Amino acid sequence: MGDSRDTRERLQAELANAAAELRTHMSSWEYAFAMGSGRDGLREHPLHWETRARTKRLEGRCRELRARLAEFEP
Repeated sequence: MGDSRDTRERLQAELANAAAELRTHMSSWEYAFAMGSGRDGLREHPLHWETRARTKRLEGRCRELRARLAEFEP
């Protein structure tokens, strides 16, 4: 029982960190520019590709951690 509690607490801490990183990222100017609608093709600028990829990675990490935590639900 102690191992599952430790694992659950570790996952909760990881999720809290990942969610905080995602919130910080999504409140950045780089995110705003990458996600905003642009004209003249600026939305598809290569600098924005990495920002969108990072967003997907962070969202995926949060989703994965939530799913793993759900395994501990009664």
